[in-house]
Amino acid sequence: MSKEFCTQCGTKIDALDLFCRHCGMRIARTNEQVTREPEGYYHTRVDQAKHPLLRTSFFGVYAQGRTYLNLLYLLLLFPLGIFYFVYTVTLFSVSAGLLVTIFGIFLLYLFLVSLPFLLKAQGWLMEKLVGVRLPSQEPNLSTEGNFIKKAFGALKNKVILKAFAYFLFVAMPVGIIVFTVMVTLLSTSLGLIFSWVNLIVEYAFVGQVFSSYWYDPFFPMWIMGIFYVCAPFVGVFLLTATLHLLNRLAIVHGKFVAKLLEQ
Repeated sequence: MSKEFCTQCGTKIDALDLFCRHCGMRIARTNEQVTREPEGYYHTRVDQAKHPLLRTSFFGVYAQGRTYLNLLYLLLLFPLGIFYFVYTVTLFSVSAGLLVTIFGIFLLYLFLVSLPFLLKAQGWLMEKLVGVRLPSQEPNLSTEGNFIKKAFGALKNKVILKAFAYFLFVAMPVGIIVFTVMVTLLSTSLGLIFSWVNLIVEYAFVGQVFSSYWYDPFFPMWIMGIFYVCAPFVGVFLLTATLHLLNRLAIVHGKFVAKLLEQ
């Protein structure tokens, strides 16, 4: 099998690879290259979740640039989910309330047609940050009939309806849940890693460590000593496990959206 090189890190890759095994960058392939592959190869590489980050060693996750892109993607799900929900509810309710006028029908049509373009923006983010490609979502709107028939015909379009359901019912709840899990795990991990800073602050204010002014006397000092010795190691382990978990969340979310919106 012929060899190629990743344009981002220079690592050798196989001619049929869809991802760089070192940095996780997606390899651009033409439709002709994909159709020449053995039957089912493309779908096997994508659908069975053989993402490069899923093969990364435990502590090797820190060296993968895709890890930090996944964190950015998960962080963006929260504001994007809110935007999608507000955009969908506002324009749909306004246009539905004005359906008795030609302006309401026109506004409804523009709103429905805009949904696939929002999906393309979501797909671009997923592909650039996570490495999961969103299926092509062309609305294929009918060009027959007058404007009113086109507007109401858009309500029956499967791509538009699935996009509408995703933006209205899925995007914001998922964004809130992912943001909460992400912030909780990362803050807990970093809090344990840098728990020793508390000793420095205590010494600066009190002039000693493990003082009764700073800690509850119910806890023996030896327990506090063990805590400050072990906490950074536990924090590093938890942080590493959290990065692996968040990588998987980003990949699973991307594949879930892609699967949800398949035609």
